Amino acid sequence: MLVIFNGQKLHDRRTSKKISQALLAYQAETTIRYIRDLEKGKKSNPSAALVFRLGNILDIPMGDLMLAQLEEDEIEN
Repeated sequence: MLVIFNGQKLHDRRTSKKISQALLAYQAETTIRYIRDLEKGKKSNPSAALVFRLGNILDIPMGDLMLAQLEEDEIEN
């Protein structure tokens, strides 16, 4: 099983909380560009520490910001 960051969930939660990318980046101690890239799926492997900070800021369990996908060999079996 492959677990990747769910950028769409980050975007949806951030916008529902009415938090700008700039504010989220500042509070999470990262850059606006990195937040933008996470949301667009250009980046999908943030550190656990960053996922933890994002979860705290957005009041969401960090596991909810992840997406599990079956790998090819798991689909065939």
